Amino acid sequence: MHRLVEVGSWDAVEGDVSPQLVPEVRGFQQQIKRDGVHRVAKKGVLHHDCPPASTVGAGKECFLYVLTGSQVVPLGGTQKLVAHLRVWPSYENGSWQVINYDYSIIPPPA
Repeated sequence: MHRLVEVGSWDAVEGDVSPQLVPEVRGFQQQIKRDGVHRVAKKGVLHHDCPPASTVGAGKECFLYVLTGSQVVPLGGTQKLVAHLRVWPSYENGSWQVINYDYSIIPPPA
């Protein structure tokens, strides 16, 4: 995740993404840059209760990362961002690859 979020170059992560997910992850990498997310605040923690995505073979085990950044909001100044990124890995073709992911920005407390 450090290479995807902080390094931010496609070459740094291309080999870790399953071929069927390449277009989506390339777009996702651009999306988090636009969102202002630029740091992995907490390393991935394995969770056993993730929502499965059977269409891609992703079960209930995924890694949850906490990402942070900031965004300039018109008339509001700079807003800090916290996001959750869940990643489902699979061992394919002799290496671990991302086969599914889920990304959500956590709303700031009211």
